[in-house]
Amino acid sequence: MNNQSALALIQQCEFDLQRIDLIIQALGSTNNAVPYVTKYAIIKVCGTLEQCFKTIISDFSCSGQSSQVKKFVDISFRESSINPNLDNIHKSLKKFDEQWNDNFKSLLSADPDVARIRTSISSLNNARNEFAHGGNPTITFTDVNAYFIDAKKIIEFIDQSLV
Repeated sequence: MNNQSALALIQQCEFDLQRIDLIIQALGSTNNAVPYVTKYAIIKVCGTLEQCFKTIISDFSCSGQSSQVKKFVDISFRESSINPNLDNIHKSLKKFDEQWNDNFKSLLSADPDVARIRTSISSLNNARNEFAHGGNPTITFTDVNAYFIDAKKIIEFIDQSLV
């Protein structure tokens, strides 16, 4: 991955997921605490994906720019709240450069697992939104982990799309 900050965020999230998995193993999958750590994992993963896609776009677009441009991008994009779903990713890329979005679409559609990747990021966002709005998502920690593995490809595609 070109963006080292995004890579560090991904690696930290992977480490956190490994620790959560150890907690679940120690408690046993039927322990009453497991749904709570699973909900934490959902929020951690979605937050990581959001920070990664905004970091990659912001860092690339601010390279060599004035402090004023950097401040504008930071305030209007990097520090904004954007769910990391595919629609928002496409919109964000297009706001900066149509070609970036076209590149991203090409990379995503060329992946042999594109349907699963789309389902995974959608499932993560749906679970996050359900929990954030008072609901009780039913996905398991195993699901969250598998969805994150797929969603990381989206981050890699964004990173490869900016030229």
